[in-house]
Amino acid sequence: MKKLKSRLLTLGLVGILALSSALAGCGQNPQDNNPQQDSSEVVGSTENNQQETAVEIGSRDDFAKIYDDLSASYILTADIDFGGETVNPVGIFEPKSDAEEDAETPNTALAFTGTFDGNGHTLSNIKIDAADKDGVGLFGCMTGEGSWVKNLKVENISVKGGNYTGGVIGFADFGSYVEGITLSGKNMVEGRFLIGGIAGASHADIVDCEAVADLTLTDANMQGAGIIVGGQEDGNLENCTAGGTITAPDGCYSIGGLAGCFHCSEYAKNCKAENIKIVTGDNCWLIGGLAGHSGTFENAPTLVENGIVKNVSIETGRNSERIGGITGGGFYSPMFKEYYPEPAKSDIKSCTVSEFTVSGGKYVGTAVGYSYGTTSVDGFDGQMTWDGSESKEQVGADESVKLEELK
Repeated sequence: MKKLKSRLLTLGLVGILALSSALAGCGQNPQDNNPQQDSSEVVGSTENNQQETAVEIGSRDDFAKIYDDLSASYILTADIDFGGETVNPVGIFEPKSDAEEDAETPNTALAFTGTFDGNGHTLSNIKIDAADKDGVGLFGCMTGEGSWVKNLKVENISVKGGNYTGGVIGFADFGSYVEGITLSGKNMVEGRFLIGGIAGASHADIVDCEAVADLTLTDANMQGAGIIVGGQEDGNLENCTAGGTITAPDGCYSIGGLAGCFHCSEYAKNCKAENIKIVTGDNCWLIGGLAGHSGTFENAPTLVENGIVKNVSIETGRNSERIGGITGGGFYSPMFKEYYPEPAKSDIKSCTVSEFTVSGGKYVGTAVGYSYGTTSVDGFDGQMTWDGSESKEQVGADESVKLEELK
């Protein structure tokens, strides 16, 4: 299975070079992660060696223990107010090796491979400032079979990162799991590629999560912003709710209220995007109330079921395209035709869209912006206002617009 850089998250040619450079130079000294420890004290394991008894975390001093053992199990026993203190991510993203095939395989010795049970408690008033790093969030990088973060509340967090930046998790790898996370209050996430409120980039299932956040993609021609997750590949989403704002400059793509994309996911069920404002520059593409793009290329279509979009507005340039109430469409661009000869395929079932407004753009639909016979819509109820005119047109454009005419 190809990974985010080469499959899901194919950048423009300039973006590819920039990302490759960033990945090649993103190594961090473990001392940067926890200034009080030396590199020999960082613990990680491909076997995810978790303690049988979880370590209790009840204070800021206790929280610092996590940096000393990234493979242990932890449980939060009290709310912790960080008072606006700048903290370092728990676990960092660094490629396994310099080989191209390992560019998005985390070094497990530096990533979080344990478990963290929030136990219903809150971590609040946190600042993370690592704009020159990749895999940035409260948990910067999480990997390993059986690793997870769940039952956690986060309130008032400000995160600045590079690629794979999330409010709670920067990069959630295969084998990890995310459940029951709530992001509330005033939350801000800034990054250049794949940014989200709960997670920036994820291969993990994300279940029962809620997020309110303001997201900003900082660089033009970059991909992936969603208030739950910036880029979701292979993993599924279920019972998630998003609200807030997303801002992106010219040429960005895969931007959605809930997720930047459901890419090669089996399903996204029972998810809701409500009270969201998306503002982009011109020449953007694949923008959706729920997801920027969705679909698979080889397996059964991605099922997007029981999705709700309410009070979502999209403001974009007149040359932007493929904009939908549920999804912008399946991933496709002529510049990547060699890899994706046709758009990805999705099944949209029993979804509703209301109070959906779009200003600017073309190929705009209440359900899907563009379908090339690869996206089906069934049991849909929705309407929108596009440039001041009401419409119930489910699909903005189909095969009548040739693939080579798309961005």
